[in-house]
Amino acid sequence: MKITSFILKNYRRLSDVTLMLDDKTTVIVGANNSGKTSCIGALHTFLKSPDNLRIRDISKVNWKKIQKIGEQIEKTFPTDEAITELSNVFVSLLPRLELTITANASEAYKVRDILPDLEWRGGALSVRINYEASDIVNLLREFSDTRKVVSGHKDKVSLWPKDLCDFLEKGRNFNKFIKQKHYILSKDPEAAETEILQPLKSEALKKLIRVDVISEQRGLGTEDNADQKGPYSEKQRLNKLLREYYDRILNPEDFPEVQDLEVLGQQQVLEKGFSDRLNKQFQAPFNELKGMGYPGIGGNPSVEIVAKISGTDALQKASSIQYRFDKDEDEFLPESYLGLGYQNLIYLTFRLLEFRDKWMRVGKSASAGDNVGEQIEPIHLVLLEEPEVNLHAQVQRVFVSKAYDTLRNHPDLRDNDTKKDKIEYQTQLVISTHSSHIINDIDFKDLRYFRRNKANKAIAMDHTSIANMSDLFSKVKDEILFVKKHLKLSHCDIFFADGVIFVEGQAERLLVPEFISRSFPKLSNRYISLLEVSGAHTHMYRELIEKLGVTTLVLTDIDSVGLTGESCAPQKGLGLKTNNDTLRLWHPKKELLDDLVSLPKHQHAIESNGTPLYVAYQKSTLISEKEILSRTFEDALILANFENDFFQGKSKIKAAFESSTKSLSDSLYDYVQGLKKGDFAFSCIFHLADNEANSFNAPGYICDGLSWLESQLSPKV
Repeated sequence: MKITSFILKNYRRLSDVTLMLDDKTTVIVGANNSGKTSCIGALHTFLKSPDNLRIRDISKVNWKKIQKIGEQIEKTFPTDEAITELSNVFVSLLPRLELTITANASEAYKVRDILPDLEWRGGALSVRINYEASDIVNLLREFSDTRKVVSGHKDKVSLWPKDLCDFLEKGRNFNKFIKQKHYILSKDPEAAETEILQPLKSEALKKLIRVDVISEQRGLGTEDNADQKGPYSEKQRLNKLLREYYDRILNPEDFPEVQDLEVLGQQQVLEKGFSDRLNKQFQAPFNELKGMGYPGIGGNPSVEIVAKISGTDALQKASSIQYRFDKDEDEFLPESYLGLGYQNLIYLTFRLLEFRDKWMRVGKSASAGDNVGEQIEPIHLVLLEEPEVNLHAQVQRVFVSKAYDTLRNHPDLRDNDTKKDKIEYQTQLVISTHSSHIINDIDFKDLRYFRRNKANKAIAMDHTSIANMSDLFSKVKDEILFVKKHLKLSHCDIFFADGVIFVEGQAERLLVPEFISRSFPKLSNRYISLLEVSGAHTHMYRELIEKLGVTTLVLTDIDSVGLTGESCAPQKGLGLKTNNDTLRLWHPKKELLDDLVSLPKHQHAIESNGTPLYVAYQKSTLISEKEILSRTFEDALILANFENDFFQGKSKIKAAFESSTKSLSDSLYDYVQGLKKGDFAFSCIFHLADNEANSFNAPGYICDGLSWLESQLSPKV
């Protein structure tokens, strides 16, 4: 049995998204403000803490619609028939979650509460969780009455409530009137929105799914009394975490078993000895108390100390956890002296251990609280937000590869001999992350990319859609295999970027950031992924780029070749072509050099299957009123800076400009062909580093591309 998908609607910018879950680990990625944290928060709210929902969690596009309902109520209070229709409209504007569970026919006894009918023989089962007005008449009446009181003062001062949203936002009004309700959905995937739903008790899902959450805001290094409740504020030291684990799993005083009796006996001996010692030490103060007339007469009780000792007391203070560096020495460091990275690693590991052991009813947890007499839930859903916080790169990679194994390290979950998971219980781990190190160590098909979209006709607000990377990376295609390998060997930050720049070689990779910092400072404030891929391979990224929808600039070379396919200096009118597959196969899908050079500037930018794309390459440059073409970045850089002292100081370049036997294009081509491009790139960087005043002009095609990218990524006010 497993969860296969969540469909979330009307929740913040997640107005209508489908999250497909992997059988084991699902990793949520995306740029900043794409809805990753909202997704974790929504799942926690719907499945574990229903009272967490607030009016501002509703998608912004629905606020005005709710306000209009309030305006209608103020004008005319609806009839009973109208209230039913109004209630349906109101519910359609509130957040809802549909989850689909897949189970085998043999598990029918476990899922009997959510079966749509008795004909089910295995497969998908769906449940909808709605937020609805528990008493729509009372809600609308109370709002209407409150508005009547303040409406007479609207020209004098702004009073609460301004509208229905404002009314629901104050105090506990939202939780007072809006409640969570569960329904069984029809097994027909094409069932209409208006189908009559079968009500379901919320306990039914709790019997099937256990939900545990670790939020990003763990607050390591804070004091115990800074602890707060809720999924986004788990501020606690390691000693508190171990104390809670002891209380819930290990405490011998709770439902003592045979093996606990020896510990309890030793504890009682210590308590008696400590009590006797304390009473002797306090004898003098107690005698002075008698001098004040206590206990006196009339049977007042005398004061006596009875010490109580427990494992919980031993873990009460931060000093109870220390770190030993050498087992043969008695030197320790207190808990707070260990680096935050290791504190976080230990914290995360113990949380996972606690989640697993409470789920499996290990130790005392089997007899505690709600677990008494309850069957173990078949599905354990663990939500882990940004585990990379305070973890250095190597630890991030190790942790994410071991997290799922930690959650399965129990004899009822995994066979100790074969190391294969048992099928009776299912663990599903959902991780949100900003770390390229984490996703570098997982299979890309487990990624779910949160794609930011602008408002459109269907959804009148900036919103998110979720791209299932398994659709792409499960393909056995040369292009996809290349992209997977190339990303693993380079960098995976493309999944978190606002924009992507593809460059041809090492020189561009080193110098383009310099051009950006000097001439395009606004781009420095954006998260840009810079990927070095030759023009022969950049087009292989097309499917991924279009899947992500991320704004993309390709800085490539015109790579001219002659009629027989050999490399040559670029010249117009000779029927030369390009051997650059990106220009031939992606954009502008032209092969003749003359067509490429004459392409109007505005045609360099297109929407590639809905993704903003600009492909820039070398164009003609005027030198001494002569039109010169460059073939690669290196000769384009020289042409853009031919009066720069750095290039004038190179005799071969100077000779190329002064040659009377060769055209400048041919001379530059010969010079660049003889270059070691790595050495050329580093010599340019060393020149820039030598003096802060040193700089290079960016070639024109690069300026055009960066200008376009800057305009695309600038905030639209």
